[in-house]
Amino acid sequence: MSTGADRGAEILDCLIRGGEKAVADFAEISGGDWFDEAPEYFLTTYLASSVRKLEKTYALLEVNVDETRQEAGARRRGRPAKNERRNGRFDFVIYGANDKPRGSIEVKSPLWVVDENRLGPDFERLVTSISANRDSSFQFGAFIYYASVSDPKAKHNNATAKLRELVTKIHDRAKGAAKEHGLVATSCPGSIHRGNEDDDGAWCVSAIVFTQKGGERYFRN
Repeated sequence: MSTGADRGAEILDCLIRGGEKAVADFAEISGGDWFDEAPEYFLTTYLASSVRKLEKTYALLEVNVDETRQEAGARRRGRPAKNERRNGRFDFVIYGANDKPRGSIEVKSPLWVVDENRLGPDFERLVTSISANRDSSFQFGAFIYYASVSDPKAKHNNATAKLRELVTKIHDRAKGAAKEHGLVATSCPGSIHRGNEDDDGAWCVSAIVFTQKGGERYFRN
């Protein structure tokens, strides 16, 4: 039974750093634009390419959900849930030394609020893949996202606090999805970055990791 992932925290750190590099490179390419203007696929490719730094680990983009679940031994009988979208594609999948899927990844960018229409389908697809068979090669599913906020008008608040509140709300929604399938959702927040002096907002690249119970310990630094 796969309850976690070897070097899980290292994998997530690698992904988040890859996302932060995407933000920095986009700012340089665009002449200083916020990453909110970048296409989502820009972030996805940087995230997937970041895992090449890890030994015996690689990623494939736009992998068919049903074929990947079959390869991982994560198929279950019965009609698929509405949001499983088995004929759809994971944004990318991480593979280990045995060439079996070890982690399915969904990416969202940008996120400004908790949008059920954008979060729900991705969460459902990840948790149904992890929970389908406890003996599958899937060790985790991860939701990686870029979130940003503008500076709030309220004097008692600030952009950093507002962004932390958004990250917490996203985690709370993920915990609900995980609980329905007997899983655990672990928040792996990235560093909060402030804009320039004339750009009073904040942003971060963060992750939610879904695992079987007990697997969350692999993703805590």
